[in-house]
Amino acid sequence: MNFAIDFITNVLGNATVMLGIAACIGLIFLRKNVSDIVMGTAKTMMGYLVLSAGTEIIGPPITLLTTLVQRGLGVDGVLPLYWVVYAESMASFGTEAALIFIIGFVVNILLAKFTKWKNLALTVHLQLFWAGFMASVMAGFGFSPMVIIIVGGLISGIYYWFATTVSAHYLKPVTTEHANFVPSSVSLIIAGEAGRLFKKGGKSTEELEFPESLNWLKDSVIATCMAVMVMTFIFAFIAGPSVVKELSGEMPWVLYIIIQSLTFGGGIAVILYGVRMMLAELIPAFSGVAEKLLPNAVLGLDYPTVFPYAGTAVMLGFIFSLLGSIAATLVMTFTGFSPIVVPGVQINFFEGAVVGVYANARGGMKNCIFSAFVTGFLLQFAVAITFPLTGHLIATGGAYEAMDFNTIGFLIAKGMSFFQ
Repeated sequence: MNFAIDFITNVLGNATVMLGIAACIGLIFLRKNVSDIVMGTAKTMMGYLVLSAGTEIIGPPITLLTTLVQRGLGVDGVLPLYWVVYAESMASFGTEAALIFIIGFVVNILLAKFTKWKNLALTVHLQLFWAGFMASVMAGFGFSPMVIIIVGGLISGIYYWFATTVSAHYLKPVTTEHANFVPSSVSLIIAGEAGRLFKKGGKSTEELEFPESLNWLKDSVIATCMAVMVMTFIFAFIAGPSVVKELSGEMPWVLYIIIQSLTFGGGIAVILYGVRMMLAELIPAFSGVAEKLLPNAVLGLDYPTVFPYAGTAVMLGFIFSLLGSIAATLVMTFTGFSPIVVPGVQINFFEGAVVGVYANARGGMKNCIFSAFVTGFLLQFAVAITFPLTGHLIATGGAYEAMDFNTIGFLIAKGMSFFQ
């Protein structure tokens, strides 16, 4: 049994392996020669590893900005951050989470096969996050391991399919080659529907005209890097130089912020390179699987796979999502709302960026700014009302960070509370 669980968690639960398997099977179905199969499979896996390396590179700059925001606002509270709570979920309920993931994946395949919505989630680490969340919440309500595995797996499979279907629908103005599976479908619905509030065909973020002296802003990597640098300096001055000196060690604090901001930009460049490398191989290969097993299926991939479509929207989405979350935290602080939720920053980047791309496609720049701010603001309160329902995770002081965990997840948890 332990071998089976280890295999599920470490092999089938490894996004790099799963994407490689999908690419390999697809290329075999397309009857490619051995050389093409090996090359396509390897490039798909390398592309995802490059993407993952990029997300690790941007970790320290995000941590720096998170710390400065917390210290600058002078608040302490629930921190929405995946890895803290996911580690606790897997330590306590790793077996249940692994089996929930597998059952959920099979349910998603069946729904994609036998309904008219042919959407298959394949963002494995995010699917595992959801499975860990389900296991922790259900255990907190006293359900037996068997019930957690079976019911949690069924709910998760439906959710994987639903979230990818929502993404595929609202992403149509951008691309039909793939969708996202990200636990942010509620935010994407808000972004898509909010476009109705703005003049149809409003000016796109990508049509922004800059003076010649600001032409560097047309480069999305440089623009995002500079945005992070400006925000980091702002919160460094709010928190006080002594706080930054404490974090920067031997390096002069001004130089430290500049280096960390440039590191963030470098990480984004790595992510985008990995995305292009992965999609160039995976999308044609997956068509081979789809033709045989899931005709017309759309693959749900990670957040950064849509970043190349609207670089300026990525930057604006991040900035205004973070501003929305900061505004919500300040409202909580001044009104005595409890628990206070501090901005996670990491989710503001990933969810804010993807909201920016979707919103821009359905309402232009105004919708990009509006939807990013609104979803960033609402996220803080959604985390606050879900946090008391997360069982043993409460002791960590952390929370699963994306919108769906704290809206759809909240409704699921509330429903389960009636069966205690």
